[in-house]
Amino acid sequence: MSIPASNDVIWKDLLFKRKQFDFEYLALKMLLGRLIMDVEHDPSDANVEKCAGQLHDLLEKNQHLPSAMNDISKLVS
Repeated sequence: MSIPASNDVIWKDLLFKRKQFDFEYLALKMLLGRLIMDVEHDPSDANVEKCAGQLHDLLEKNQHLPSAMNDISKLVS
């Protein structure tokens, strides 16, 4: 299963709360919560791209974990 590219619109949808999922991977939930607040304070394109990259990198590095795999499948479905 492939993770959406860091420039995929899904990351921006998550950061701006246009899409919400019930994620299982605790690290993803925590990071996403922090990054949503970061984007609310600084919605510049550069910051949004940086935050999207952080979400992507987290899942890429941990895609072997069962909870991360389940969350990736939610993103690509």
